[in-house]
Amino acid sequence: MLSNLQILNLASNNLSGLIPKQLGGCSNLLLLNLSGNKFRESIPGEIGFLLSLQDLDLSCNFLTREIPRQLGQLQKLETLNVSHNMLSGRIPSTFRDMLSLTTVDISSNKLQGPIPDIKAFHNASFEALRDNMGICGNASGLKPCNLPKSSTTVKRKSNKLVILIVLPLLGSLLLVFVVIGGLFILCKRARKRKPEPENEQHRNIFTILGHDGKKLYENIVEATEEFNSNYCIGEGGYGIVYKAVMPTEEVVAVKKLHRSQTEKLSDFKAFEKEVCVLANIRHRNIVKMYGFCSHAKHSFLVYEFIEKGSLRKIITSEEQAIEFDWMKRLNVVKGVVGALSYLHHSCSPPIIHRDITSNNILLDSEYEAHVSDFGTARLLMPDSSNWTSFAGTFGYTAPGA
Repeated sequence: MLSNLQILNLASNNLSGLIPKQLGGCSNLLLLNLSGNKFRESIPGEIGFLLSLQDLDLSCNFLTREIPRQLGQLQKLETLNVSHNMLSGRIPSTFRDMLSLTTVDISSNKLQGPIPDIKAFHNASFEALRDNMGICGNASGLKPCNLPKSSTTVKRKSNKLVILIVLPLLGSLLLVFVVIGGLFILCKRARKRKPEPENEQHRNIFTILGHDGKKLYENIVEATEEFNSNYCIGEGGYGIVYKAVMPTEEVVAVKKLHRSQTEKLSDFKAFEKEVCVLANIRHRNIVKMYGFCSHAKHSFLVYEFIEKGSLRKIITSEEQAIEFDWMKRLNVVKGVVGALSYLHHSCSPPIIHRDITSNNILLDSEYEAHVSDFGTARLLMPDSSNWTSFAGTFGYTAPGA
């Protein structure tokens, strides 16, 4: 009987449609994981009937509308992940009763308003709360919620209103001049600007790194001076890698994809979902993927920046190779093995790297190995005949095979 079911893990199974309301009848359920699928519309309120539930993961779907108030009834819930959906509105006030909650991730949605006044939200990292429409409260990286306006503020506004009434003529004249000047500038710019081809306009920016994809795109283009070769730090089969220093002073690696590769991307929704899955991978020896931007002019992947660059660069430099002693080399081998083991055995479904080389093993300042490009080929060439089928995913061919 389903009522006796305790663990239900259907993650990354390409399931679609609505989340079944009948799940509310699995009264003994302790873990429910539906992440990495294509479920749409709202989260059913019936999930709030799972009073024994301790772990709920609905991340990386296409869920919309508001989070149901009934989820606040899950007072034994310890972990909640609804990130990378399209949920909107405010977080229900009933969440303040979820005192057992210790870990929460609501990032990459359209939520707004104050966060619940409970420990799980106050202690949440900025990564777990970022990329929403305007949530606020006492947590890392969030703005404090607006306080009620004082009588002093109201009085000041009244004074400003009086001044505007006293000088209506001057204000009107100034406004007219500003409008005329603005229209003149806009018309002049419009004549110079060439319209984008109609077949490229659908390729709008999207990203899972930041809610404002347009701003992110502009920041990276500016940081690399339109992908100037001075910022190039490497090149691979799929694109050129640039170093970009963001306005926040965070350094990222940006892989600008070759035009021939971006033209192969036909299903952008599926591609975005794949990026979402890869961006959620967390391992000390795997380069973190932050997200992807697509635009008619430039398309690129955004990664964590690793200081020393590729293993190939170090072993082909006489000076660096001397410093790279055998103990450090052994540590690199251990790190790569650990990363591949994680991808093969700890990810659901397994992720198989396809092409490990000295170019995509990167070393940080402590000579710790970080595997990169673990899925780029899968993302860009999902139907390639070069793949070797294994465990429902794609395999890699060892060099020389």
